[in-house]
Amino acid sequence: MKIYLKFLSLFVIIAIVSCSKKEDPFVASDPMLTLELKSDAGNGELEVLSLNDAVVFTVTGSDGEDYSEASNYYINDTPITGRTYTFSATGTYAVKAVYNDITSNILNFEVLAPTERALTIDFSRAMKNQTITFGLLDSNGDDTASEATFYVNGNVISGFTYNSANDGSFEVYAEYVVDNESFSTPVKNFSVYTPKRKVVVEDYTGTWCGFCPAVALAIDTVKAATNHISVVAIHETGSTLPDPMHFDDIEILKDEFGIGGLPQARLNRTQKWLDPYKKEDVLAMAGNETNLSIAIDSKMTGSNLTIDTKLMYANGSEAGDKLVVYLVESGIIYAQTNYFNNTSGHPLEGHGNPIPDFVHNDALRNSLSDIFGDAIANTSAYTEYKKQYSIEIPSEYNVDNLSVIVMVVNANNEAKNSQHAEVGENKQYE
Repeated sequence: MKIYLKFLSLFVIIAIVSCSKKEDPFVASDPMLTLELKSDAGNGELEVLSLNDAVVFTVTGSDGEDYSEASNYYINDTPITGRTYTFSATGTYAVKAVYNDITSNILNFEVLAPTERALTIDFSRAMKNQTITFGLLDSNGDDTASEATFYVNGNVISGFTYNSANDGSFEVYAEYVVDNESFSTPVKNFSVYTPKRKVVVEDYTGTWCGFCPAVALAIDTVKAATNHISVVAIHETGSTLPDPMHFDDIEILKDEFGIGGLPQARLNRTQKWLDPYKKEDVLAMAGNETNLSIAIDSKMTGSNLTIDTKLMYANGSEAGDKLVVYLVESGIIYAQTNYFNNTSGHPLEGHGNPIPDFVHNDALRNSLSDIFGDAIANTSAYTEYKKQYSIEIPSEYNVDNLSVIVMVVNANNEAKNSQHAEVGENKQYE
């Protein structure tokens, strides 16, 4: 009877742990403090002012506290006294606030003389066939675009919108009339891009797995051929040999994607990449034109990492779309079992078994989203979808070697597109 009760108790404990792990694969850190800078002149991406306009700034923390008096303010990176500033010269100005080591968002101002106009572009980097709208603001902030003539690459356009079916860099300026006198704005630049597919390559591996280096070598070959891949190495501890990069929720992923014995590799989460792991299998998809683009902007503040993800669909989102955000680390030196040590002609012949100084790249450290993705709200075509994530980076991670992998998956967990960026990098749509 006692043996039965012990077995039953152990079963219950295992069941509880398993369920908890499945339902809560990642517990995020407490959100770090962020600052929102505002002004009484407005809070758009660009506010237009007249000469000698005075502006008052306020700062609110993400904790709801007012940091206006405790913050320091900078105009074009030059500190000012107090939180009121009079703009006494024409030109462009960038304003930020700093509290301790935390920096706010940036507010942009353009100070105009009575005959000057500020040319605005709603998307400085637009997707192919996306409509770009130009504005022309006077010193009162009124949009006078309907009264002006716009030129793109030197050619007159109809109205004040533009789209292109071709990639490229473009120049725009406007001509306008004030008191019967003609004026032109300075030229501004914008670009148009076609979204390209980045294939997700997931390597289920372990430092104890003697055949696993074959996949790592194949990934290196693909990396040398294209940048249109996002790599995630998902490590598992062996029955007797530990793996310091072990990902706690690997069993959940293995169950979902039918992963058996290692090595195993998947393309775009669900497609098997079979031995001998031909690069052509990946290159056939990498860089192909697609209708979804992803941008990443991440910042470190102390030990806290904030990741801003942005999505743009050419045709709008689909029911079941999800956003997956992973943190990976490269450059980890750890012994790797090598069954190819005595294989004649193999790249790893004679490297030892194990290889003592094997370099492990793209090791999955954390999933900031649910491991299968967070639901994406219904998003219409050419409308930006944004979501922010944050995490406190453990001290054992090498921040300089961390990267962010973002993928969008459909209802069947197939990756539709992905993006990767180093921590601290602002990766634009591409």
